[in-house]
Amino acid sequence: MSFFLEELKLKNFRSYEQAKYQFSPHRNIIVGLNAVGKTNLVEAVYCLCFTKSFKNNKDADLIKFGSSFFNLKGKFSNFERTDNVLLSYDGKDKRIQKDNYVYKTISDYLGYVNAIVFSPDDLELVKGAPSVRRRFLDTNIGQINKEYLQASIKYKNVLKERNEFLKSVVNEKTDDVLLDVITKGLIEYGKIIIKKRNAFISDLNTYIKPIIKTISKEAEEIKIVYKPNTNVDNLWKTANEKKLNDLMMKTTTWGPTRDDFEILVNGHLAANYCSQGQIRTATLAIKLALAEYIKQKNERIIVILDDVFSELDNERQNQVLKLLDNNNQTFITTTTIESIDDAIKKESLVIEIERGNDND
Repeated sequence: MSFFLEELKLKNFRSYEQAKYQFSPHRNIIVGLNAVGKTNLVEAVYCLCFTKSFKNNKDADLIKFGSSFFNLKGKFSNFERTDNVLLSYDGKDKRIQKDNYVYKTISDYLGYVNAIVFSPDDLELVKGAPSVRRRFLDTNIGQINKEYLQASIKYKNVLKERNEFLKSVVNEKTDDVLLDVITKGLIEYGKIIIKKRNAFISDLNTYIKPIIKTISKEAEEIKIVYKPNTNVDNLWKTANEKKLNDLMMKTTTWGPTRDDFEILVNGHLAANYCSQGQIRTATLAIKLALAEYIKQKNERIIVILDDVFSELDNERQNQVLKLLDNNNQTFITTTTIESIDDAIKKESLVIEIERGNDND
C-alpha cells in the first residue's frame, strides 16, 4: 500500500460550508465550470500538506465569508497504517493534529507530506522578478534539505545584522574588525546556499530532460542555468571589492539573496522568445521534474496541477496526463474532459463539481 489522501472533509473553507470527498490513490481529475470551487478544493489538499495556501493568502482569507473558523480533516493512507490529520484555524490560532498528537509548532509537522503544485501564478517563474525564482529555490530545496534550510535562516539573520551595522556607520568611519566578523558569518552560510542551489539545479535539469521530450514529442529542450551573484570561491574577494559600495549604499550589495536563474527553451531565453503555451509547458515540465526529484527524498508526495491545460493543445494535454503515472497521487483541475483520451479517463477518478458545491 502506498501513501495517498483517502478522504477530505471541509468545514467553512473558502466556498465550502461543509463537504466530503473520497479520492483515488492515483489520478484525480476535478472538472467543473469556472468559479465553482475546483481550485478551493485542491487548495484545501495543499493546506493539509503545508498548513498554508499556495496562493499566498492569509489564513483569515481561507475562512468562508460569514464564518469565524475553518476545519480540514484528512485521512491519509500511510503505507501500512492510516493517519488522521486535522488542520483548524479560528481567526487567531492555527492548530495541526495527527491522530491524538497536537504539534507544538507548525514547523514540527512540515515534512510529513510534500506537495508539488502547478498553478497559473507559477508562470511568473519564467516571466517574473528574480525574487520569484529565489523563492522557488528556497522553498523546494528547504523542504528536503535541512542543512540548506538552516543556512538560509542563519544567512538572513546575519544579513540583517550586517545591514543594520552598515546603516549605523557615519562618514564611512567604521569598525573594520567587527564588520569582518559579521561578514565571515555571511560568507560561511552563503557558501552552503550557493553550493546547494548549484547541485539542486544540476539535478533538476537531469529530471527535466526526459519530461519535456515526452510532452513536446522531442520538439523542445529546456535547461535551467544558475546565475549566482558571485562565485562561491571568491566571496571574500567580492566582499572586499564591494565594501566601499556597501558602506555608501548602507546595505549588502552582493551574495545569494541577489542570485537568479534563467530558463532556456531550445537555447533561447524563455521569457523573451517563447509563446504562452511554451512558457506553460516549460513551467509544467519543471514542476513535474521537481516532483520526481523530491520523491527520491520522500515517498510521501502529492502532485497538484491547477488549471494546467489552458493554452496547451489536446496532444500536449494527453502527453502530460500520460506522464502522471500511478506512482504519485495527483489532483488535476480542468473545465472540460472532452479532449482527454478515453483510456486515461478510465484510469482516473473524475470528480464533477457544480455550483453550490456542498455535498455533505
